Amino acid sequence: MLRLSICFSPVPSLQQHKVGSSCRSWIVHYNRHQILSGRTIIRALKDETNGGKNGLPGQSWDPGLEIEVPYEQRPVNEYSSLKDSTLYSWAELGPGSFFLRLGGLWLVTFTVLGVPIAAASFNPAKDPLRFVLAASTGTLFLVSLIVLRIYLGWSYVGDRLLSAVIPYEETGWYDGQMWVKPPEILARDRLLGSYKVKPVIQLLKQTLVGTGVLLVAAVFLFIFATPVEDFIQNTLSAKENSTEVSVSKIDTKYNIRKEELFRLPVEVIDDDDLAAAAAEAADGRPVYCRDRYYRALAGGQYCKWEDLLK
Repeated sequence: MLRLSICFSPVPSLQQHKVGSSCRSWIVHYNRHQILSGRTIIRALKDETNGGKNGLPGQSWDPGLEIEVPYEQRPVNEYSSLKDSTLYSWAELGPGSFFLRLGGLWLVTFTVLGVPIAAASFNPAKDPLRFVLAASTGTLFLVSLIVLRIYLGWSYVGDRLLSAVIPYEETGWYDGQMWVKPPEILARDRLLGSYKVKPVIQLLKQTLVGTGVLLVAAVFLFIFATPVEDFIQNTLSAKENSTEVSVSKIDTKYNIRKEELFRLPVEVIDDDDLAAAAAEAADGRPVYCRDRYYRALAGGQYCKWEDLLK
């Protein structure tokens, strides 16, 4: 509901005239025989449920200079709606609170959407690196889209505040008009745009650049995740295999019985010349003297003193 508030100095007599549904300005005469030299200023009051901005409960001033443009399409009212919005108001909280909310949004999206979708494509047990990168990259992409949407909203309102001529629609898209701002309205809007909207847009631009860099880095890491993960798995499997082989050799070595230790090879038993050559190479000492374990197992009574020192 619109009401008219007429601001003028008190006069002894005032004639009441019927007012149309829409107008730009009105001239109020003191009487029929006296012509008023100036014009009175008439402002429209618009009822609001959340209170006005001028200290009067339930009302806010709607300047008569902007009466041509519908209330919701005026740049200053669009800015107020943007500030009151749940999502768009994040950008005006400051860098710390803004990034904290983005981090919380990323964490919730990662848990609810990123992890289940990535688990359907990559096995977390077999491909943990690609699983984490896929979930993180997808979540970061969704957060970047939300930041882009916030940036577009603030950029649109900022352009309308700083522009001297703005388009508006009277009743629909088919009857669009252009409105030239009066000097007072232009000064007010540009003041709001310069000191309130521009810092927010700058913060959103920096955030978009940062998320873009993180997205590119995450994509490159995901591309090279397969060879890196294969290399890590091959290295770990090779270490495990070498450990198993060494353990098996040690187990085989320590499982030799004393009878097997003194058992000569079949070739040495059947060939006397080969046995003599082996004895000469061993310098008349048993072969087990060269190994501490075998020497201790055999007793070492036939080994020389220098063998015992080794």
